[in-house]
Amino acid sequence: MAGRREAQKRDREARILRAAAALFARRGYERTTMQDIAQRSRLAVGTIYNYFRCKPEIILALLKRDGDAGLQAGEEVLKRPPRDPVAAVQALLQRVIEPFAFHDRSLWRELTAAALRDPELSTAFFAADVRLIGLVAALLRELRARGDLRPDLDEGRGAICLYAIFFTWWMAQLTNPAIDHETLRDELCAGVHLAMHGYLERAQGGSP
Repeated sequence: MAGRREAQKRDREARILRAAAALFARRGYERTTMQDIAQRSRLAVGTIYNYFRCKPEIILALLKRDGDAGLQAGEEVLKRPPRDPVAAVQALLQRVIEPFAFHDRSLWRELTAAALRDPELSTAFFAADVRLIGLVAALLRELRARGDLRPDLDEGRGAICLYAIFFTWWMAQLTNPAIDHETLRDELCAGVHLAMHGYLERAQGGSP
C-alpha cells in the first residue's frame, strides 16, 4: 500500500511539472495561474497546493529536475574522462545541456526572466551555476593531475572561463531563434577548443 501511495505521489508531481512547463512556455510565467496548472494536469487546485505552495516552488522543482539530471550526467564524464583533455571538457558540458533540449526554449526564457525578478529563484539559479563551475573545476584538476594541462593552471579560474562560454551560448540560444540545439552544441565545442588551447600550451611544450 505504501509503495502504491508513493508511486501515485510521484505520478501527480510529474503531471504537475509537465503541465506547468507547457503553460509557462505557451502563456508565460506571469499569466499562468495555479488554477490553470490544476486544469491542465487534471487535478484539484487543493492537490496542486499539497505539492507546491506557489509558482516559484514549481520553477525550483523544474530547475532541480533538469539541472540535477544534467549535472549527474556530467559527473559520469568526470569519473571516466576521455583521454583527450579538450574532448573531456566538451563531453562534460554537452552532457550537462542535454536534459534542457527536451523543452521549448520559450520555457527557459520564462524561467530565466522569472529568476531575474525573484531573489529566491535567482539564488537557486546561481547555486546551480556554482555546482556546474565546481564540476568543471574538478575535471580540470583531474586533467592537470594526469599531466595533460599546464601545471600552473588555476582550475577555479579556468572553470569560470569555460562556464562563461557555456553561459554565453546558452543565453544566445534563448534569445536567437536561429540558434538551435545543434548549433549551441557546435559553438560550445568550438569555444571550449579555443579556450583549452591556452590551458594545454605548456603541457604540449609551447611557451607560456
